[in-house]
Amino acid sequence: MMLKYKPDFEEIKKRWNYFWNNQLYKRPIMLSSCYKNLQNNQFPGLFSLRYYRAYNGLWNQQLTLFNEFTENIDFLGDLIPCFAPDFGPNQFAAFYGADLKFSEDSKHTSWVEPIIDDWNKFLPLKFNPKNETFQKLLDYIRFVANDSKGKYLVCDIDKHSNIDTLLALRGAEKLCMDLYDRPEIIEKAMLDLRKDFPEICEYIYKAGVDNNGIGTTNWGVYSEKKFGIVQADFICMMSPAMFRKFVLPAIEEEIEYYDYSYFHLDGPGALKHIDDILSIKKLRILQWVPGDGQKPNFQWLDVLKKAQKAGKAVTVFGNGQEPLTPEIVKRLHQELDPANVIYDGICIKNRKEFEELEDWLEKNA
Repeated sequence: MMLKYKPDFEEIKKRWNYFWNNQLYKRPIMLSSCYKNLQNNQFPGLFSLRYYRAYNGLWNQQLTLFNEFTENIDFLGDLIPCFAPDFGPNQFAAFYGADLKFSEDSKHTSWVEPIIDDWNKFLPLKFNPKNETFQKLLDYIRFVANDSKGKYLVCDIDKHSNIDTLLALRGAEKLCMDLYDRPEIIEKAMLDLRKDFPEICEYIYKAGVDNNGIGTTNWGVYSEKKFGIVQADFICMMSPAMFRKFVLPAIEEEIEYYDYSYFHLDGPGALKHIDDILSIKKLRILQWVPGDGQKPNFQWLDVLKKAQKAGKAVTVFGNGQEPLTPEIVKRLHQELDPANVIYDGICIKNRKEFEELEDWLEKNA
């Protein structure tokens, strides 16, 4: 199998297969990219307006920009070029009847207004495959899948399922109160969402996210089998007891649905749940996101080592103020198990600098 924008795809597949089997193939997983010739961003709004263009039917415009971009990018290491056919982070809530909204003054993301005021009028929550937003999304996925053939892969969507869907449908303040005042309602709503999750995913995969059997990808991670990102950002607002009762069962089921999975643990308030997350046997990767104003991910060695000690792989990355440089990767290589780490977004100037780091890691593996 050849991809126009990733000629060494077969070699990369081999390394990912080793990774999923907790084995090292020559060196750790490395994800990076650089411009081939361009010095400045010549693709206005490629990423910042992707939701807006997608939801408003500007599909040709978005894919034209994306293809021009990928023609000018070196996808280095184990990074596979891919495109995410998303409508934005609250699209799961839109599948249940909420309206996705954009502001003309801020087109970079979408949101929904809460629609659940009286639980008795909304329960049971039931996904309708004929939902207008969902059908539009499936059409978009098919459109992207048709364009992608032989060039790049189609990513899975940004799901924000389980408790994050309830957050969007109900609103943060009311949901927090419901957890105390009407726990039986939240438990029932979560059961409804959990039951629908596999059906929604199957529609999405069959529309094109399965890449005709080539494999699945998201956030730079690739698998020949079914791979997915699992997250629950609202858990930073929950006590460990409430998390275990209302959300952990949903996370466990979503992880069980996938062959391989990756949990996105977001913000200091979520760290109190790390032991419960790491106890999920089938979970393969933990992504720890420290949050705004915190030291970068690669400086949280205690968290990274804790996850590896529990048998999980970790993603390691920097931020805008402190990027993940080759020098930092070399230091971390002495601290972390190379078979269970993904160095994500390595900041390099060109292919030569990346290849020098790659050679060093292979010699010191």
